[in-house]
Amino acid sequence: MAIRLDNSTPLNINTIDAINDKITLRNYILTQWINETANTKYRYFVETLSNGNRIYLERPGRLNKGCDFVIYIENHILYNNGNDKPPPHNFILDDLAFKKSELSQIEWELLIKSIRSIFHCEPYQTALIFCNNLPIVGESYEIILKTLRWLFVEQDITYWSGQGREMLLNGILNL
Repeated sequence: MAIRLDNSTPLNINTIDAINDKITLRNYILTQWINETANTKYRYFVETLSNGNRIYLERPGRLNKGCDFVIYIENHILYNNGNDKPPPHNFILDDLAFKKSELSQIEWELLIKSIRSIFHCEPYQTALIFCNNLPIVGESYEIILKTLRWLFVEQDITYWSGQGREMLLNGILNL
């Protein structure tokens, strides 16, 4: 089943690879939402994975009915009823901690370079180059990098005037 059947309006957000600045990226996303119809649920498809599944955002989120959104990875983590379930809060950090325990120091540093690339709003393919020869450990590098991209955006919107993106990166660097 995967994507919950409901009355959400499905929309695509074109690739954000061409946006290389967090403020421009935040403004682009918020501009998409300004055009929403009041009292309507939306499902924004934002990434397509190599296996054809997608990463998507649902709005409004459960907490802040304003700019909040929930990130889902299609057919990846499921509720018992078969619907997609948002990744738990530690989805990325737990996987990265596992990767750090399994990768050599040089391999870990390459992965950190790829994460910093995503942090700095560089295109996904630019970030992926650092992971090309890394051993497959835990979640795919594609899922980690593409999900991280949207977690960084989420932090940019939630912590509008401050350190959101940096807090997440520092959490990763402190593993």
